[in-house]
Amino acid sequence: MKLFSQLTLAVVTASFFLAASCTDDPCEIDPSNCQPDDEIVGQKGNPQFNLQFTGEVDLDLYVEDPAGNIIFWENSYSSSGGQLDVDCECSNCPNGPNENIFWPTDGSAPQGTYRYWIEYYGSCDFSSSSASYTVHVLENGSVVDTHTGNLSSSQTSVWTYTH
Repeated sequence: MKLFSQLTLAVVTASFFLAASCTDDPCEIDPSNCQPDDEIVGQKGNPQFNLQFTGEVDLDLYVEDPAGNIIFWENSYSSSGGQLDVDCECSNCPNGPNENIFWPTDGSAPQGTYRYWIEYYGSCDFSSSSASYTVHVLENGSVVDTHTGNLSSSQTSVWTYTH
C-alpha cells in the first residue's frame, strides 16, 4: 500500500509539473511572481513611470527629476536622459490609453527624489467625465510602486519616488 501511495504521489507531481510547463501564462503557475509587463507599454527604464487610464479623456503624465527637469507632452526629453516615449491624446493613442516616461537602464539616471503627477487635460467627448488610472513606477521592468484612483476635470494627483 505504501508503494502505491508513493507511486500515486509521483504521478500527480509529474502531471502538475508537466501541465505547468505547458501553460502559456506563467501567472497560472505562481501569481506572486507576476508583473504587469504585458499591460505596460513603452521602453523599460530605471526608473520608469507608466500611466494607464480609462474613459474618453486626455490624462497627462509629468515627471520631475532630482535636478528639476520636467518631462511631459510639451517637453519630451531632459538633459538627465529621461524621455517621454508614449503619449496618448484622445483618439491618437496607438498603444491604447497609456503614457510612459523612462530613463535608460544603464544606471545613468540621477539619484534622488523624483516628483511625478498626472493631470486631467480635458475630455475627448466634451463632457465632464472622469477617468480611472493606474500609475506604476518600475525599475528595470519590476514594479516598485503603484497608485490607482479616479481623476476629474481640473484635478491633479502628485507623488514622490526616491531612486
